[in-house]
Amino acid sequence: MVRYLTCWGFLLLTLSACAKSSVMDLDSNTIMISTSAAPACGAQGAQQVAVKRAAIETLKRGYDKYVILGGQAENHVGVVGYTPLVANTVGSGTYNSYGNIGTYNGSSSTYLSGGQPIVGGSHDQQLGVRMFHSSEPGAANAVNARQVLGPDWQAIVAKGPGATCT
Repeated sequence: MVRYLTCWGFLLLTLSACAKSSVMDLDSNTIMISTSAAPACGAQGAQQVAVKRAAIETLKRGYDKYVILGGQAENHVGVVGYTPLVANTVGSGTYNSYGNIGTYNGSSSTYLSGGQPIVGGSHDQQLGVRMFHSSEPGAANAVNARQVLGPDWQAIVAKGPGATCT
């Protein structure tokens, strides 16, 4: 039972911390966001984390809007191993022997479990982001960072991006 709970605890921990991002300044109003997300997040989850981080960074740096200059996605997810295969045989019956001759009356069944794939790796997303003040030329066509984050944008910016892909 302890092993069962430990596995579930590990799974929950893995899913709750499934994404991380880093930011690199390219110039005073341009950044590069690199995001890595767990296999459970999928490529779309990695993209959502990167876009959320773009909105957070835009507001943290005193800008209002942003444009994504370019992006790149990579899939590094694959099978990294398999769980152990376990055979369990159960049965009932009797065995009678006399000398070198024996007879068995009964039945048995063998059940196999395990052998499931273990998936590892990451979905990675990079975005080049140009940030704008609302009054700057080019801002009219830019994405509003507050709208991306929603009505609780101030709390999200204060808290930071978090580590989940939702």
